[in-house]
Amino acid sequence: MFKNLKSSLTTRIVVNILTFCVLLFVVCLGTFYIFSKHTIERKTIDNAIEVSHNAVFQAEHVLRSTETIVDNFMWQLNDVENLSPEKVIQVTKTITESNPFILGCAVAFEPWFFPEQGKYFSPYTMRRNDTTELMLLGDEEYEYFVMDWFQTPKFIGHAFWSEPYFDEGGSDAIITSYSRPFFNTDKNGNKEFIGVITIDLSLEWFTKIISDIKILETGYSTVITQHGTFVINPNEELIMHETIFSFAKEIDKPKLRDIGRDMLAGNNAFAECNIRGTNMQLYYTPLPSNKWTLITVFPEDEMYASLHNISIILLLLTITGLALMITIVYRVVKNQISPLKVFAESARDIALGNFHTDLPEIKTEDEMRYLSDSFSYMQNELTTYIENLKDTTAAKEKIESELRIAREIQMGMIPKIFPPFPDVPEIDLYAMLEPAKEVGGDLYDFFLIDDQHLCFAIGDVSGKGVPASLFMAVTRTLLRSTAPNQHSSAKIVNTLNRSLSSGNDSSMFVTFFLGIINLKSGEMIYTNAGHNPPLILHKGEAPRYFETTDQIPIGLFDDFQYKESAISLKPSDVLFLYTDGITEAENKDKKLYSDPRLLSQLSMPGKRLPKTLIDHIYHDIAKHVDGNEQSDDITMLSLIFFGGSSKEL
Repeated sequence: MFKNLKSSLTTRIVVNILTFCVLLFVVCLGTFYIFSKHTIERKTIDNAIEVSHNAVFQAEHVLRSTETIVDNFMWQLNDVENLSPEKVIQVTKTITESNPFILGCAVAFEPWFFPEQGKYFSPYTMRRNDTTELMLLGDEEYEYFVMDWFQTPKFIGHAFWSEPYFDEGGSDAIITSYSRPFFNTDKNGNKEFIGVITIDLSLEWFTKIISDIKILETGYSTVITQHGTFVINPNEELIMHETIFSFAKEIDKPKLRDIGRDMLAGNNAFAECNIRGTNMQLYYTPLPSNKWTLITVFPEDEMYASLHNISIILLLLTITGLALMITIVYRVVKNQISPLKVFAESARDIALGNFHTDLPEIKTEDEMRYLSDSFSYMQNELTTYIENLKDTTAAKEKIESELRIAREIQMGMIPKIFPPFPDVPEIDLYAMLEPAKEVGGDLYDFFLIDDQHLCFAIGDVSGKGVPASLFMAVTRTLLRSTAPNQHSSAKIVNTLNRSLSSGNDSSMFVTFFLGIINLKSGEMIYTNAGHNPPLILHKGEAPRYFETTDQIPIGLFDDFQYKESAISLKPSDVLFLYTDGITEAENKDKKLYSDPRLLSQLSMPGKRLPKTLIDHIYHDIAKHVDGNEQSDDITMLSLIFFGGSSKEL
């Protein structure tokens, strides 16, 4: 039953429809998936870039403001002549109290800069809750002028942002400091280092900016310093304890280490990395002021989660729709084509010869009605056709029988006994004719005119089939009746031409070559009436053609006068005559056998005896056509002249 279901037309139609629908769905869903994936990816990347740049912009605003504040007070610190401890203290207070985001400000001088203040003078105004508090840094236990925050700007000669550090005992927060040296410039333009102004910033404001960045469900942002240390991260265990390089080593991800190097080089880019078994997308961009790097991280699977959910829903809806559609289509198609089974049974009856079998009644005006009418018409036509076929078959069998008899008669007209003249040692001769149809228009003939003269001829009648074969028979009969006791090839051909031209209303003609050889002397006279020039093979030389003539085929004009030519044959000379069916034999690629190939085969050594030569050429033609249907008659005649010498090749 299942086998019958598989082979039924209804099933095949439904399967074809289902296959088309599935392919269409696959193409549409695939296109939708690829387009949506690209769109989601682009939007997520654009969002990551936008929020990262916004965060960098906010951070840069604070950092640049800090640097600007210091710039605004530098003129007071560089005015050494009017500089006093009170003014310095006032600077620290003004800066701290006027800028809520500043945690503290210190101005530290070289030892003994203010002799009345002693060796140390470094006022530091610090914010505590809603008030500020002044402290004087420097004593035997805390010599600030040997500290990094003092020595570094003094040594490098310009401002810098320090690495973040935990302000234990002070603000108890992670802070970073902006330090800038100031100088006393004399009249000659020489600069003398005086001290350093430092502003401390808590990173709480920066942490809030970074914490507000939301990418997808679990995406987050983190910040590393110019040395790679984590200063902001959702995992507090990493803050100030790990660098991006130590973290990469911990999770065994050399790729993350390479990404970290690119970050510290100040580049911004997207990167992919597997972190703890999850493929993560990373976008990083630098903070120009302090050379830190903001990194936005989000899981790749979250980026495509919504797309996967939509695809699953679409897949389920499509499967349900296809199942419903196939059920409906199967029932509709089965109902529509059910008469076909009856038509099939009727066709079997008709094939068995019952042309009057009953057909199903079709009431609808559709293709089934058209098929029913066609079957009815076929029944009537087959009945008539079978009757006509019987008559036609009988007539065809009669024609084929007559053609077989005609072929036998035609082939019986040409000589087929070889060697033809065993008592004539001066020559050896062989010929063959292979008609393309049952009967053909090619001919060859040879006979002794007398004891010393051999006449031979080859011809090709225009056209093919029965008319050509009849014209060929007439030509051969006229040749036999004209040639005896006649030693002039031109006279023989002229007589043939007049006879064939007379009453030739069908305008048929025959290309004809006739030669007469004196068997004692080797002298040969010949006339070529528009036929392929024969080839002569002298011993030890390449084959060459007879000279061409401008004489027309016989049977066209009864008053045309044909001329004869002469040639002297030497012992062992070979003549090869053929019709155009040889050189024009085609293979399946429509490539001709051609004259050059014929010449090359005639030149092969050991192929000089007539039968050997003709058999060799015939087999080479068969090899060339490779089973392709023969389109023209194939006729060849070859003779070798020995003269009075021994039969040496």
